[in-house]
Amino acid sequence: MKRAATIAAVLSALVVLLFQAASSRAVTSQTWRQREKDDFARGETKGVSLLSDGVLRLSPRLDLVHEAKQPYLWALAQDAGGNLYASGGNDGTIYRLGAAGAEVFFKAGEPEIHALAIDKSGNVLAGGSPGGKIYKIAPGGKAVWTYDSGEKYIWALAFDRQGILYAATGIDGRILRVDPDGHGRVFFDSAETHIRSLITDAKGDLIAGSEGHGLVFRISPAGEGFVLYDAPLAEVVALALGRDGTIYAAVAGESGRGARPAAAPPPPTPAPAPSSSTEGAAPQPSPTPAQEQQPTPEQRVPIGMEGKVLAISPEGYARDVWSGSQEAILCLAVAASGDLLMGSSTQGKIYALDATGNVDEMVRLASGQVTALLRLGADGAALKGQEKPAGPPRQGDVAVAGSNSGSLSLLRPGFARSGTYESRVLDARSFATWGRASWRNEAPKGTSIALSVRCGNTEEPDRTWSDWRGAPFTTDGALLNCPASRFLQWRAEMKTDDARVSPSLREVAITYLQANLPPEIRKVEAQAPGVSFQKIPGTPTSGPQEAKPAGSAGSDVEGGVRKRARPQSRRGFEAGARSVTWQAVDPNDDDLVYDVYYRAVDEKSWKQVRSKIDEDFVTWDSTAMPDGTYVFRVVASDAPSNAAGRALTAEKISEPFDVDNTPPRVESIKAQVQPSGIRLTFTATDSFSLIRDTAYAVDAGDWVAVQPADGLNDSPVETYDLTLKHPGPGEHSIVVRSTDAAGNTGSGKTIVDIPAR
Repeated sequence: MKRAATIAAVLSALVVLLFQAASSRAVTSQTWRQREKDDFARGETKGVSLLSDGVLRLSPRLDLVHEAKQPYLWALAQDAGGNLYASGGNDGTIYRLGAAGAEVFFKAGEPEIHALAIDKSGNVLAGGSPGGKIYKIAPGGKAVWTYDSGEKYIWALAFDRQGILYAATGIDGRILRVDPDGHGRVFFDSAETHIRSLITDAKGDLIAGSEGHGLVFRISPAGEGFVLYDAPLAEVVALALGRDGTIYAAVAGESGRGARPAAAPPPPTPAPAPSSSTEGAAPQPSPTPAQEQQPTPEQRVPIGMEGKVLAISPEGYARDVWSGSQEAILCLAVAASGDLLMGSSTQGKIYALDATGNVDEMVRLASGQVTALLRLGADGAALKGQEKPAGPPRQGDVAVAGSNSGSLSLLRPGFARSGTYESRVLDARSFATWGRASWRNEAPKGTSIALSVRCGNTEEPDRTWSDWRGAPFTTDGALLNCPASRFLQWRAEMKTDDARVSPSLREVAITYLQANLPPEIRKVEAQAPGVSFQKIPGTPTSGPQEAKPAGSAGSDVEGGVRKRARPQSRRGFEAGARSVTWQAVDPNDDDLVYDVYYRAVDEKSWKQVRSKIDEDFVTWDSTAMPDGTYVFRVVASDAPSNAAGRALTAEKISEPFDVDNTPPRVESIKAQVQPSGIRLTFTATDSFSLIRDTAYAVDAGDWVAVQPADGLNDSPVETYDLTLKHPGPGEHSIVVRSTDAAGNTGSGKTIVDIPAR
């Protein structure tokens, strides 16, 4: 479609400003820029499509024609007269939408109708679950016959060229062949748990998808099955046939599979005969006790499982054309354009895959899931009594069934008259002053786009937020009329007067200035004596810096702080060294520098030891300090990332720690030879710390620990009085050493001469 060229480019003055901000380390304007598909995918669309190249435009027209009283609509069908039929659960109702509007056409005994088909005479075939009955219903709504299949679930119905009906079933994974009179038999046994999807191809073969091992079968009219493709996930939820014969398969489930199914299926066996009814109202049997106790039927796809859509050539070569980690495709249809339409399990999304392989998000339903798609093959009468004006269905329209809650809509050619897109919420991580917005858009004649914003201080928008406020464009961009706040969201409203053209939006950029917040020092810690730190050589402390946005939760924010690399250090041991370390953060991700001070606890004035360093440690030679108890004070500043006058600081003081460089003195050593041994007495004295360990050695032998006279090392002065065994005649040296609480060691010695006996 040819678009007009009314383009509002990003303003050159703003670009210059942002360039200056990006090339400076000061906290200046930041720009929240959204222009990629992934950026826009995080927002909410209503009547707006998100194209594969990241462009927003009005979605195709989507008209709601019926809101069902059931929570689920599973199946759709259309008769030759253009009437639409929709079925679902949990009350087994089939609706007909025609000239008289929506009406209850038939109500089955089972709670779920997962499959519908219409024969050449206009009879409706419906498959009930759980219970496995197939109903043939005349155009007037009366049951012609009811066929009890003996299976639990009827998942899909399809006619071949001869008008023979085939039913995909579970939990034995069979396909039943049912003739026009309601007689059936097993046509194909897959050895899987369920046959979940069923279509016919141009050659008259059946294409079936299983649950269990995710197999796609091609089955000949003779009932001979061939595995066309072994899918990577366990369940083939839906199938569609492309114009060129390509088979599209929507698969879902968890990765990993169990044992393979049996190689050869058992031969066909007769199935139970039908029960006939040619007169009276449509049968509505009372449920049997067994039926009453049956659990709610299985959902088509567990929400949140992995999903893929595969394109399978007639020869069996497959390739992924769509995948989702927490999203599955529940239904497929080929549009009149040849695009593949895909109905999603989340947020009511409908995707379109074009011939080039691009996937657009076309539209979203109000219902949570899109559970059936049907391209209409005939014009229908105008629908009366519908919830919204729709007009008669036309050939090529696509009927859309939604679940949670049940709804029926028509997807039609042409653009919706209006639509809105709401961005994700920007978290500036602190109060921010909001500047101007710029955008790139195209607005052909008769179309328009209006921008509005709202802001607040809660993560989710609530009534405390500001109202939506318009942001009209001027020559300088759109000025955002929002008070300073932490969170902001923008909205684009699109309109057209001509359903053939749509405005489009390619990029929105919002500039803001984050309020500067002070740094935070979380911990200051004095290390043990001897622990040292050294900066690793080659670590950059200035020059080129890595870009890191300040205050942004996403990668679509530009500008602001240029966060430099943090210096790295190496820990070691060095006698006499002392170190103090700290941990600091900045809520703006600003670069920080530190001033470090110390003082003794009995002093009043701080002495500075380092200024404007960017390391998070200081190591010094403690032997230059008098023995005593000290504290350190660390002051952090975000000055490197802020303009003069805007820098903020924070400080923290360490716990007190001791500096003790003086070893204990071992004094008054006396050794007296006595008959019982050698009496050794001495005193250990320390000027600052407690005596912790004392030992003696005789003639350079092993050290022997001793305790003071009072039995406990708990004082800077300890006296010792002990008796040593006689070492034998001759001269002997006795060495005594004492260690204080700081690890300093002092020693002394004495000589004793023991005469021969």
